[in-house]
Amino acid sequence: MPKLGISKLLLIPVISAMTVAVFAFPRLNATGTKQMEDEARLKKILRSTGEYCERVKKIALKYICKENIIDIENFFQGATQTMGMHLERETFNIRRVKRRTYMYEYQLIRQGDHLSERRIILKKNGKIKNNKNADLNHLKYYSQYLIYGPVGFLSRYWQQHFQYSLIGEDTIDGESVSIIKAVPNKVRLDNYNIGKIWINEDFQIVRLEWEPASIQNYENEILISRLGPFQKKVMWAVDYTYEKNGVRFPGKQSIQEVFFRNSENGSEQKAVKRETRIEYNMYKFFTVETEVIF
Repeated sequence: MPKLGISKLLLIPVISAMTVAVFAFPRLNATGTKQMEDEARLKKILRSTGEYCERVKKIALKYICKENIIDIENFFQGATQTMGMHLERETFNIRRVKRRTYMYEYQLIRQGDHLSERRIILKKNGKIKNNKNADLNHLKYYSQYLIYGPVGFLSRYWQQHFQYSLIGEDTIDGESVSIIKAVPNKVRLDNYNIGKIWINEDFQIVRLEWEPASIQNYENEILISRLGPFQKKVMWAVDYTYEKNGVRFPGKQSIQEVFFRNSENGSEQKAVKRETRIEYNMYKFFTVETEVIF
């Protein structure tokens, strides 16, 4: 994977096996005055989040944190092509669960105008470890440069390469937030993420969620059960819950691989095949002048 320049920082979602999913995003039925207000609001959001991303690029290199991972995989009853299911519960019958845990010390390293990540694994499944060249390649789903997720969507540089729409409002942890959707203007090799972004009233990015169709190495996968075909989709979201000097840092990340189908009565039958939960804590920050490496 090529090195990334500081001016083109982006979040890179990665999948180490091949699946596909499609998200459906709501659209506002705005007309007249409402549409004009939304356009003005969106313009202000883009200007202010562009400024916010410049702050992210300056501060994000000066910290170390703990990265705690729980990776759970469910194995369903029956063969792969004939999944057993309890219809009345609308869930797969789970035969076995594989659960793995990891603890890392994480740092983002700046070397001139390029970036790299460095991890020390401290624990694996509760056992003490001390590998200074650890990575996340053992996970089916993982991301790189997570702190720069907002930059890859909303920085001044990248805004010229995306189309944006204001699609709704929400509340997260008591905060009122606006939700926008970002879609690339054209297919790009270096940044083709499609996502939703939650932005608070201070124009900080508090959550990112992106469409798996934009994740590297993706293709369709359908499983056939006695009830019919089940489509696989991935729900991937990052919450930026830790604040320092006006910048939000990752607090948690949730990745779910789900099988689902719509039944004849309109309800959705689904089951989680795999879930990866990641929490970030114990942040330690350093001064701008300090170059801190493990």
